[in-house]
Amino acid sequence: MANDIHIHPAQTARDRRAIVTFPWRIYRNDPLWMPPLISERLARLDPERNPFFQTGEAQPFLAYHQGQLVGTIVPAINHHANRYLGEEVAVFGFFEVVEDYAVAQALFGTAADWARQKGMKALRGPFHFTPSDEPGLLVVGRDTPPVILMGHNPPYYVNFIQRFGFVKFGADSLAFRAWTAPYEGDPGRLPPKLLRVAEAIQRRGGFTLRHGRLDRWDQEIELAFHIYNGALSTLPRFVPLTRADFERQARALEPLLDPDLVLFAEVNGQPVGFALGLPDINQAIRHANGGRYPWDWLKLWWYSRRIDCLSFKILAVLPEYRGRGIDVLFYLQMARQALAHGYRWVDMSLTSEDNLMTTRIATRFGAEVYKRYRTFQLAL
Repeated sequence: MANDIHIHPAQTARDRRAIVTFPWRIYRNDPLWMPPLISERLARLDPERNPFFQTGEAQPFLAYHQGQLVGTIVPAINHHANRYLGEEVAVFGFFEVVEDYAVAQALFGTAADWARQKGMKALRGPFHFTPSDEPGLLVVGRDTPPVILMGHNPPYYVNFIQRFGFVKFGADSLAFRAWTAPYEGDPGRLPPKLLRVAEAIQRRGGFTLRHGRLDRWDQEIELAFHIYNGALSTLPRFVPLTRADFERQARALEPLLDPDLVLFAEVNGQPVGFALGLPDINQAIRHANGGRYPWDWLKLWWYSRRIDCLSFKILAVLPEYRGRGIDVLFYLQMARQALAHGYRWVDMSLTSEDNLMTTRIATRFGAEVYKRYRTFQLAL
């Protein structure tokens, strides 16, 4: 097939739609795949609707063989991140390909050439287009479907990317899973040591937890934005999210928000920490088939009432308040809410394999690693 592969840059709305809908061919026999909502993916590729393009650029490519689409890739440059980190790095996402290495080779080669022409020194990914957008390839945990904001891919993708010369970049991202069955009907059966620790933390630290206020969500977004960037600022490769990109993500999640699962920690009325849990809407999206037809949205609504997983997505504490046990309070309160709402299990994702404190607390709640994602980099 190698001599008959033709790579074309996407130039029209029809090309972008072809990129978004191509995964239906790749995963048609994969019962674990979660079809994305087509409208959301189209918006992510649209420079008019994705704030990423205010400070970044991207070039989608499509691979064809004998007139048939056989692969896609979208290299991009996040100029905001490059300036902040002092790097010259391009990223890539929307990588989907048939099980033929020649096609993957052509796609990776095209993306690398595009990045070189832009003066970049490395190509990193996959994610679309920031590290908070379904980062990495799934390398462990293909026995369960992905929860909200997590990716899924065939195992041969890992082989293809390594064969081309990409190597592991940074720490793997881990997803933890804990079952609520041992504590059902009796939240008091949560680990006694943690309950005692939580009582002592609140008594000595003067911390209070409150639920999010959806009636003043604009103000809550502003608080969460500053806490998130401030809390993660100490990580070695963290790039602060722009206000526009943070709001894009927050607005996308707004229909899923339950005020019981939006938590703020305060000291003397001042917010110092933020935690977010979400119902795993993927359990409903899998029945919506991308939202192609009106009845697909009815299925989405119907199955959204039967979600049995709570996904604990964000835990952020300002650096000056770390080590005081606020993270324990957040975990405990999220566990109580999971029990109160009848969730069968809790997903905690994603966290770096280097984050030993999170691993320690998660395992105390009976959690175990059930998925592992890996980011790769190619020197140009």
